[in-house]
Amino acid sequence: MRRVGALVAVLLLAAPAGAQAGEGDIIVIREPGTSARDIREDAGVRVVKPLPIEGAELVKPRGGDVADAVAELRADDDVVLAERDVRVTVDGLDAPSDPFFLSLWGLPDATVPAAWTTTTGAGVSVGVVDTGVRADHLDLAGQLTGNPGERGAGREANGLDDDGNGFVDDYQGWDFVAGDNTPQDGNGHGTHVTGTIAALADNGRGVTGVAPGAKVVPLRALDNSGNGYMSTIASALDYAGAIGLPVVNASLGGGYANVLERVVAAHPDTLYVVAAGNANRNNDDPAVASYPCALPQANILCVAAHDRSGARASFSNYGATTVDLSAPGVDIASTWNTTANAYATTQGTSMASPHVAGAAALVLAARPGITAAQLKWALTSSATVTPALAGTTVTGGRLDTAAAVAAVAGTLPVEPAPTSTPTPEPTPEAPVAPVAPQPPVATPEVPAPAATPEPTPAPPAAPRLVDVNVGGSLKGAKGKLRVSFKLTRSATVRFAVHAKGKAKPVASWTKRAHRGGNQYTLTRKLPTGATLKRGAYTLSVSLSATAKSSTAIRVR
Repeated sequence: MRRVGALVAVLLLAAPAGAQAGEGDIIVIREPGTSARDIREDAGVRVVKPLPIEGAELVKPRGGDVADAVAELRADDDVVLAERDVRVTVDGLDAPSDPFFLSLWGLPDATVPAAWTTTTGAGVSVGVVDTGVRADHLDLAGQLTGNPGERGAGREANGLDDDGNGFVDDYQGWDFVAGDNTPQDGNGHGTHVTGTIAALADNGRGVTGVAPGAKVVPLRALDNSGNGYMSTIASALDYAGAIGLPVVNASLGGGYANVLERVVAAHPDTLYVVAAGNANRNNDDPAVASYPCALPQANILCVAAHDRSGARASFSNYGATTVDLSAPGVDIASTWNTTANAYATTQGTSMASPHVAGAAALVLAARPGITAAQLKWALTSSATVTPALAGTTVTGGRLDTAAAVAAVAGTLPVEPAPTSTPTPEPTPEAPVAPVAPQPPVATPEVPAPAATPEPTPAPPAAPRLVDVNVGGSLKGAKGKLRVSFKLTRSATVRFAVHAKGKAKPVASWTKRAHRGGNQYTLTRKLPTGATLKRGAYTLSVSLSATAKSSTAIRVR
């Protein structure tokens, strides 16, 4: 199974309360109007639990052979998607050992205090998909919220699903690990991230969040060890988009999963701010990329980490086309979960991402109603170009919150230029010993360095075709083949079908495909108009004579 992210839309809470994702589970999404029971019987699998994504559920092979079960499911014409549910985790890093390090250097570095003269984020709610939150933390008092459809007029605890979204009394977020409405934090990572976004200001204790006027909706998708399954994460991301949260922070990451991409694509009005990952890897390389950071969807904003000097943190992933900008991620102090008054200092791209999510809340509060695309444009177009970051992100710069807030005061772009494609990876870090809280110290605003001209970009690398898969069958008049593949950048892809042993193709055509995951459905009637007769064929997908993948297919 795959531990990672969240998905789309609403539905089903009829599974046993204790049902949880586990090793050997499979995520299945079926065609609308088809029978889940028939699909399970044909593939020899049993249901583990329904997922809060339309037409989706988690299943397990009755005989234990996961590979065979996935193959059977993919061969079923009624199945849109079948993939292992993989584990996702937080990237733990040793935190600095100085127990007195409480300087919130990230705030002036990202020009947050200057933005506070305009807004502190009031009226904006940010989703946090993580390990949960310590709800009674004194520095988070009154800062947590939940589904507005379950709040007010006694709806919080009436035992009803008042807004019909499939979740009962989700007025304070949701725990997708335990399946209840109490997303408490047994790890600390989620509480740390939440404090960076929205810890109280001027309350005489601890730290101050980037957007102290904003609220946080806690969505627990990672367990107490900082791990989680892709089905759980996708469900949380989908839930956040379905209840209309404009910004969601996901400081986590893992390998590619189709279900994760589908969920993000299903909620274009939600900006998913995600961590780049802590493996010091190039997310532009699909073989090692972290997701959701490297997803091609425009509503992903991926964040790298830099240190006090403005240099990329030694652990931070990077990517000139997949990582959007950098934010403070070394020696970051914030709230912790061990007591209601605990704090800790730690590091990672998990700490950088919530700086940007908090900044997004400030921008939204300054200009309510802007789109996710305009919000992303404001955050990326205003980044402070930094020579030490050249070539490591799309912008080559770091977060400038005050400039982002100022950007939306003027004319907004109708069609903002696309920015990087992030790849989330669970990036929570191991905390240092909790540090004693102390009142926040006013830090002088640090002037942003003068903008430096961006270096002339190197010619883009040739696109690469990877992970070509063909599923389904052309059995009968309604048979379908599903062809999926990934590209390192947008390109024109050529399809060709040859009868067995024939050099001349029966049909060939081209499609423009985007960077990241692509999927096409083929029937016996090909896009050229030719209809395949019964027999053996070879289907090839190629960029060139050398970048080519061929698969034997049979029409029955």
